[in-house]
Amino acid sequence: MLNEKNVGVLGSVGNDSYGQLYETLLEGENIVPVFEKFDATNTGVCAVYCHNKDRGHVTDLGASALVSNEYVTKVWEMFKNVELIFTELFILKQRKKIVYQLAELANNDRKHFGFNLPSFYFIETFLEDIKNLFEYADIVFANAAEAVFLGNLLKIHDPENLSELCIHLAKLGKKNKNKKRVVVITNGPNPAYICEYDHAQHRVTYSGLNLPDFVPNEQIIDTNGAGDAFAGGFLSKYVKSKSLEECVRAGHWAAAMIIKKRGCQLPVKCEYIM
Repeated sequence: MLNEKNVGVLGSVGNDSYGQLYETLLEGENIVPVFEKFDATNTGVCAVYCHNKDRGHVTDLGASALVSNEYVTKVWEMFKNVELIFTELFILKQRKKIVYQLAELANNDRKHFGFNLPSFYFIETFLEDIKNLFEYADIVFANAAEAVFLGNLLKIHDPENLSELCIHLAKLGKKNKNKKRVVVITNGPNPAYICEYDHAQHRVTYSGLNLPDFVPNEQIIDTNGAGDAFAGGFLSKYVKSKSLEECVRAGHWAAAMIIKKRGCQLPVKCEYIM
Protein backbone atom coordinates (compact mmCIF):
# COMPACT_ATOMS: atom_id res chain seq x y z
CA MET A 1 0.00 0.00 0.00
CA LEU A 2 2.97 2.31 0.50
CA ASN A 3 4.43 1.11 -2.80
CA GLU A 4 7.90 2.47 -2.16
CA LYS A 5 11.14 0.57 -1.70
CA ASN A 6 11.99 2.19 1.60
CA VAL A 7 10.57 -0.49 3.89
CA GLY A 8 12.73 -3.21 5.40
CA VAL A 9 12.33 -6.24 7.64
CA LEU A 10 15.02 -7.00 10.23
CA GLY A 11 15.30 -10.62 11.29
CA SER A 12 17.07 -13.93 10.84
CA VAL A 13 16.52 -16.99 8.66
CA GLY A 14 18.14 -20.30 7.93
CA ASN A 15 20.28 -20.62 4.84
CA ASP A 16 17.63 -22.80 3.19
CA SER A 17 14.81 -22.76 0.63
CA TYR A 18 12.29 -21.21 3.04
CA GLY A 19 14.66 -18.35 3.83
CA GLN A 20 15.20 -17.75 0.12
CA LEU A 21 11.46 -17.88 -0.53
CA TYR A 22 10.86 -15.34 2.23
CA GLU A 23 13.41 -12.97 0.71
CA THR A 24 11.95 -13.40 -2.77
CA LEU A 25 8.41 -12.68 -1.57
CA LEU A 26 9.51 -9.58 0.33
CA GLU A 27 11.47 -8.23 -2.62
CA GLY A 28 8.41 -8.78 -4.80
CA GLU A 29 6.56 -6.37 -2.50
CA ASN A 30 9.37 -3.76 -2.62
CA ILE A 31 10.44 -4.68 0.93
CA VAL A 32 14.14 -4.96 1.74
CA PRO A 33 15.07 -8.12 3.70
CA VAL A 34 17.75 -7.37 6.30
CA PHE A 35 18.38 -10.97 7.31
CA GLU A 36 21.12 -12.65 9.30
CA LYS A 37 21.50 -16.17 7.90
CA PHE A 38 22.27 -19.33 9.87
CA ASP A 39 23.59 -22.50 8.21
CA ALA A 40 22.85 -24.94 11.02
CA THR A 41 19.27 -23.86 11.81
CA ASN A 42 16.13 -23.91 9.68
CA THR A 43 14.08 -20.85 8.83
CA GLY A 44 11.14 -20.39 11.16
CA VAL A 45 7.99 -22.09 9.83
CA CYS A 46 4.38 -22.14 10.92
CA ALA A 47 1.69 -24.71 10.19
CA VAL A 48 -1.74 -23.10 10.05
CA TYR A 49 -4.79 -25.29 10.51
CA CYS A 50 -8.24 -24.01 9.73
CA HIS A 51 -11.68 -25.15 10.87
CA ASN A 52 -14.35 -23.27 8.98
CA LYS A 53 -13.28 -19.62 9.47
CA ASP A 54 -11.20 -20.17 12.59
CA ARG A 55 -7.54 -21.08 12.64
CA GLY A 56 -4.68 -22.10 14.89
CA HIS A 57 -0.91 -22.16 14.58
CA VAL A 58 1.86 -24.63 15.34
CA THR A 59 5.17 -22.81 15.09
CA ASP A 60 8.82 -23.78 14.91
CA LEU A 61 10.72 -20.54 15.54
CA GLY A 62 13.92 -21.96 14.09
CA ALA A 63 16.40 -19.24 13.17
CA SER A 64 13.88 -16.42 13.68
CA ALA A 65 14.81 -16.18 17.37
CA LEU A 66 18.55 -16.03 16.74
CA VAL A 67 19.20 -12.58 15.24
CA SER A 68 22.33 -11.41 17.05
CA ASN A 69 23.45 -8.16 18.63
CA GLU A 70 26.56 -8.39 16.45
CA TYR A 71 24.46 -8.47 13.28
CA VAL A 72 22.33 -5.53 14.39
CA THR A 73 25.54 -3.58 15.06
CA LYS A 74 26.81 -4.54 11.60
CA VAL A 75 23.71 -3.16 9.83
CA TRP A 76 23.08 -0.29 12.25
CA GLU A 77 23.78 2.39 9.63
CA MET A 78 20.68 1.21 7.75
CA PHE A 79 18.51 2.41 10.63
CA LYS A 80 19.95 5.87 11.05
CA ASN A 81 17.49 7.56 8.68
CA VAL A 82 14.36 5.48 9.20
CA GLU A 83 11.17 7.31 10.16
CA LEU A 84 9.34 4.41 11.82
CA ILE A 85 10.50 1.31 13.69
CA PHE A 86 7.66 -1.14 14.29
CA THR A 87 8.02 -4.48 16.03
CA GLU A 88 6.14 -7.40 17.45
CA LEU A 89 7.02 -8.10 21.08
CA PHE A 90 7.51 -11.87 21.07
CA ILE A 91 11.19 -11.16 20.47
CA LEU A 92 11.40 -9.91 24.08
CA LYS A 93 11.84 -13.53 25.15
CA GLN A 94 14.94 -14.05 23.01
CA ARG A 95 16.48 -10.69 22.14
CA LYS A 96 15.28 -8.07 24.62
CA LYS A 97 18.40 -5.93 24.22
CA ILE A 98 17.73 -5.39 20.51
CA VAL A 99 14.18 -4.15 21.16
CA TYR A 100 15.46 -1.54 23.61
CA GLN A 101 18.26 -0.52 21.22
CA LEU A 102 15.71 0.19 18.49
CA ALA A 103 13.35 1.94 20.91
CA GLU A 104 16.17 4.23 22.04
CA LEU A 105 17.13 4.96 18.43
CA ALA A 106 13.57 6.08 17.67
CA ASN A 107 13.32 8.22 20.79
CA ASN A 108 13.79 11.53 19.00
CA ASP A 109 11.51 14.02 17.29
CA ARG A 110 12.13 12.74 13.74
CA LYS A 111 11.40 9.04 14.29
CA HIS A 112 8.50 6.96 15.55
CA PHE A 113 8.46 3.70 17.50
CA GLY A 114 5.53 1.32 17.67
CA PHE A 115 4.43 -2.22 18.41
CA ASN A 116 1.42 -4.47 18.67
CA LEU A 117 0.57 -6.25 21.91
CA PRO A 118 1.44 -9.97 22.08
CA SER A 119 -0.58 -12.87 23.50
CA PHE A 120 -1.91 -13.02 27.06
CA TYR A 121 1.02 -15.18 28.19
CA PHE A 122 3.58 -12.72 26.84
CA ILE A 123 1.76 -9.68 28.22
CA GLU A 124 1.73 -11.22 31.69
CA THR A 125 5.28 -12.63 31.53
CA PHE A 126 6.86 -9.45 30.14
CA LEU A 127 4.56 -6.91 31.76
CA GLU A 128 7.39 -4.76 33.15
CA ASP A 129 9.11 -4.62 29.76
CA ILE A 130 5.85 -3.73 28.03
CA LYS A 131 5.27 -0.94 30.55
CA ASN A 132 8.81 0.32 29.91
CA LEU A 133 8.39 0.14 26.12
CA PHE A 134 5.14 2.11 26.35
CA GLU A 135 7.34 5.02 27.46
CA TYR A 136 8.96 4.96 24.01
CA ALA A 137 5.81 4.14 22.04
CA ASP A 138 4.30 6.58 19.55
CA ILE A 139 1.86 4.06 18.01
CA VAL A 140 0.41 0.94 19.67
CA PHE A 141 -2.07 -1.60 18.29
CA ALA A 142 -4.04 -4.15 20.30
CA ASN A 143 -7.14 -6.22 19.78
CA ALA A 144 -9.89 -5.78 22.36
CA ALA A 145 -9.10 -8.95 24.31
CA GLU A 146 -5.38 -8.09 24.59
CA ALA A 147 -6.13 -4.51 25.60
CA VAL A 148 -8.59 -5.56 28.31
CA PHE A 149 -6.12 -8.16 29.62
CA LEU A 150 -3.41 -5.50 29.87
CA GLY A 151 -5.89 -3.09 31.45
CA ASN A 152 -6.66 -5.62 34.19
CA LEU A 153 -2.96 -6.16 34.90
CA LEU A 154 -2.46 -2.40 35.11
CA LYS A 155 -5.46 -2.21 37.46
CA ILE A 156 -7.23 0.27 35.19
CA HIS A 157 -10.77 0.99 36.36
CA ASP A 158 -13.40 -0.66 34.13
CA PRO A 159 -11.09 -1.95 31.37
CA GLU A 160 -14.12 -3.35 29.54
CA ASN A 161 -14.98 0.24 28.56
CA LEU A 162 -12.85 0.23 25.42
CA SER A 163 -13.20 3.95 24.75
CA GLU A 164 -11.91 4.90 28.19
CA LEU A 165 -9.30 2.12 28.12
CA CYS A 166 -7.94 3.45 24.83
CA ILE A 167 -7.59 6.93 26.33
CA HIS A 168 -5.93 5.55 29.47
CA LEU A 169 -3.33 3.60 27.46
CA ALA A 170 -2.62 6.63 25.29
CA LYS A 171 -1.98 8.71 28.44
CA LEU A 172 0.55 6.32 29.97
CA GLY A 173 3.95 7.93 30.65
CA LYS A 174 6.12 8.92 27.69
CA LYS A 175 9.83 9.75 27.45
CA ASN A 176 9.64 12.09 24.45
CA LYS A 177 6.66 14.36 25.03
CA ASN A 178 7.22 16.23 21.76
CA LYS A 179 5.51 13.38 19.89
CA LYS A 180 1.89 12.43 20.41
CA ARG A 181 0.97 8.83 21.14
CA VAL A 182 -1.70 6.99 19.16
CA VAL A 183 -3.39 3.85 20.53
CA VAL A 184 -5.69 1.74 18.36
CA ILE A 185 -7.89 -1.04 19.76
CA THR A 186 -9.44 -3.24 17.09
CA ASN A 187 -12.48 -5.37 17.81
CA GLY A 188 -13.19 -7.67 14.87
CA PRO A 189 -16.43 -6.69 13.11
CA ASN A 190 -17.10 -4.04 15.77
CA PRO A 191 -15.76 -0.46 15.74
CA ALA A 192 -12.08 0.23 16.30
CA TYR A 193 -11.23 2.70 19.06
CA ILE A 194 -8.55 5.32 18.47
CA CYS A 195 -7.04 7.86 20.81
CA GLU A 196 -4.26 10.39 20.23
CA TYR A 197 -2.76 12.06 23.27
CA ASP A 198 -0.45 15.07 23.48
CA HIS A 199 1.78 14.59 26.52
CA ALA A 200 3.31 18.05 26.18
CA GLN A 201 -0.08 19.74 26.36
CA HIS A 202 -1.67 17.09 28.59
CA ARG A 203 -4.71 16.74 26.39
CA VAL A 204 -6.52 14.28 24.15
CA THR A 205 -6.24 15.56 20.58
CA TYR A 206 -8.37 12.81 19.02
CA SER A 207 -10.74 10.20 20.38
CA GLY A 208 -13.21 8.25 18.31
CA LEU A 209 -14.43 4.96 17.01
CA ASN A 210 -14.54 3.81 13.41
CA LEU A 211 -16.61 1.04 11.88
CA PRO A 212 -14.74 -1.58 9.84
CA ASP A 213 -15.59 -2.35 6.24
CA PHE A 214 -18.52 -4.76 6.18
CA VAL A 215 -17.66 -8.20 4.80
CA PRO A 216 -20.60 -10.62 4.32
CA ASN A 217 -20.12 -13.79 6.34
CA GLU A 218 -20.12 -15.96 3.21
CA GLN A 219 -17.12 -14.00 1.86
CA ILE A 220 -14.98 -14.53 4.96
CA ILE A 221 -12.56 -17.36 4.23
CA ASP A 222 -9.82 -17.09 6.84
CA THR A 223 -9.28 -14.47 9.55
CA ASN A 224 -5.54 -15.21 9.65
CA GLY A 225 -3.55 -11.98 9.35
CA ALA A 226 -6.44 -9.56 9.88
CA GLY A 227 -4.76 -7.70 12.74
CA ASP A 228 -1.39 -7.44 11.00
CA ALA A 229 -3.07 -6.34 7.77
CA PHE A 230 -4.92 -3.61 9.67
CA ALA A 231 -1.68 -2.40 11.22
CA GLY A 232 0.08 -2.42 7.84
CA GLY A 233 -2.69 -0.48 6.15
CA PHE A 234 -2.84 2.02 8.99
CA LEU A 235 0.92 2.55 9.02
CA SER A 236 1.05 3.04 5.24
CA LYS A 237 -0.83 6.31 5.79
CA TYR A 238 0.57 7.11 9.25
CA VAL A 239 4.12 7.46 7.86
CA LYS A 240 2.70 9.90 5.30
CA SER A 241 1.25 12.05 8.11
CA LYS A 242 -2.32 11.46 6.92
CA SER A 243 -5.26 12.09 9.25
CA LEU A 244 -6.16 9.37 11.73
CA GLU A 245 -9.47 8.88 9.90
CA GLU A 246 -7.54 8.16 6.68
CA CYS A 247 -5.17 5.82 8.53
CA VAL A 248 -8.05 3.83 10.04
CA ARG A 249 -9.87 3.58 6.71
CA ALA A 250 -6.73 2.16 5.11
CA GLY A 251 -6.35 -0.30 7.99
CA HIS A 252 -9.93 -1.49 7.74
CA TRP A 253 -9.61 -1.92 3.97
CA ALA A 254 -6.51 -4.09 4.36
CA ALA A 255 -8.12 -6.23 7.07
CA ALA A 256 -11.29 -6.71 5.00
CA MET A 257 -9.19 -7.68 1.98
CA ILE A 258 -7.10 -10.30 3.80
CA ILE A 259 -10.00 -12.15 5.48
CA LYS A 260 -11.49 -12.85 2.05
CA LYS A 261 -8.40 -14.86 1.11
CA ARG A 262 -6.87 -18.13 2.26
CA GLY A 263 -3.78 -17.34 4.31
CA CYS A 264 -1.99 -14.04 3.73
CA GLN A 265 -2.32 -13.81 -0.04
CA LEU A 266 -1.75 -10.27 -1.19
CA PRO A 267 -3.17 -9.02 -4.48
CA VAL A 268 -0.66 -8.56 -7.30
CA LYS A 269 -1.66 -4.91 -7.49
CA CYS A 270 -2.95 -2.90 -4.55
CA GLU A 271 -6.51 -1.83 -5.32
CA TYR A 272 -6.81 0.61 -2.42
CA ILE A 273 -7.64 4.15 -3.51
CA MET A 274 -7.91 6.92 -0.92
